[in-house]
Amino acid sequence: MTAPIPVPRFNQFYRHAELTRLLQDYAAALPGLMTLSSLGKSHEGRDIWLMTVTNSVTGVHDEKPALWIDGNIHAAELTASTACLYFLHQLASGADDARIRHLLDTRTVYICPRLNPDGAELALADKPRHIRSGTRAYPYDEPHIEGLTVEDIDGDGRVLYMRLPDPHGPYKKCDADPRLMVPREPGEFGGSYYRLMPEGTLQNWDGLKVTVNKDREGLDLNRNFPAYWRQEFEQVGAAPTRPASPRCGRWSTSSPGTRTSARRSASTRTAA
Repeated sequence: MTAPIPVPRFNQFYRHAELTRLLQDYAAALPGLMTLSSLGKSHEGRDIWLMTVTNSVTGVHDEKPALWIDGNIHAAELTASTACLYFLHQLASGADDARIRHLLDTRTVYICPRLNPDGAELALADKPRHIRSGTRAYPYDEPHIEGLTVEDIDGDGRVLYMRLPDPHGPYKKCDADPRLMVPREPGEFGGSYYRLMPEGTLQNWDGLKVTVNKDREGLDLNRNFPAYWRQEFEQVGAAPTRPASPRCGRWSTSSPGTRTSARRSASTRTAA
């Protein structure tokens, strides 16, 4: 007797351990329909999970035309991971839908709900940071020794901004809600203006200028796929190679069903 089909919660974002258990529960509940495997390990050693969805009675997965779906290639694109889980759940619970039965009888759907587990875990941490992609330092390993490094200082789970009065500042208070800031109009003078300073740690300040540091994690996993790859000076963050994108690419080109299939990436962003 198989386990019941899990019902994911779509009002929260799953951390890696919870996501792993959820995917394992799907595979256990529907062994003839879903198979869970790992594309490989992330930089910090987390599995990059792939769910293979097809009716195994009608043929093996890699002999059918296929559709690839992935999400959360960027660290804070957590809604994309949820979108993948929602689609996965529709397939899992669609036994009474003739269209879904036909799809899984004749096609294979590959779903990777989180291509970037390290970046997502950092975005969901108790003291979160919202970086572009993975957590590997790139292109330099050296830590920042001066300037402002953006981070959650008070541990409230948010990285906020402080507004400082500045006659040359680019922002002003919103007329409809003074708690909000809106851009100053071109050529506008005579009002109260502000500059914004992100929450973070300021090191070795010279007493005059505050420079906000770029993230040490400068890799962009969505810029280092083989197709249209460009060198670093042409496309910042591309890098020669890193775990998530190349493993996705190597897997898809080695799987017969996906060589001529469409790739769909759920890229809905969350507010960072």
